Amino acid sequence: MDVIVTSGEGKPKESDLRTTVYKRDINRNYVLKTKSARTFFNDIINKFPVLAFSLRSFDDEITAKIGVKECLEHELLTPYPVMEEKKDDVVAHF
Repeated sequence: MDVIVTSGEGKPKESDLRTTVYKRDINRNYVLKTKSARTFFNDIINKFPVLAFSLRSFDDEITAKIGVKECLEHELLTPYPVMEEKKDDVVAHF
């Protein structure tokens, strides 16, 4: 269950900012083509089997960014988009 809480009007929308938080879709399987993507996905399986994670959690962020791209193309990951409302309103996504 995803919960979005805001101090504004209650109508958050996706921001133009790039997301860095993802969650693995455990119901999807696909053999990734690139070695860096396979390494990245194996790290996800070992470190974060069902929990959300940030790209900052990985030692090599460049490999992580390459791996995320391929994983998103094959719907192996679910992104948590950055949400926003009006200026000075706080938005939290759980």
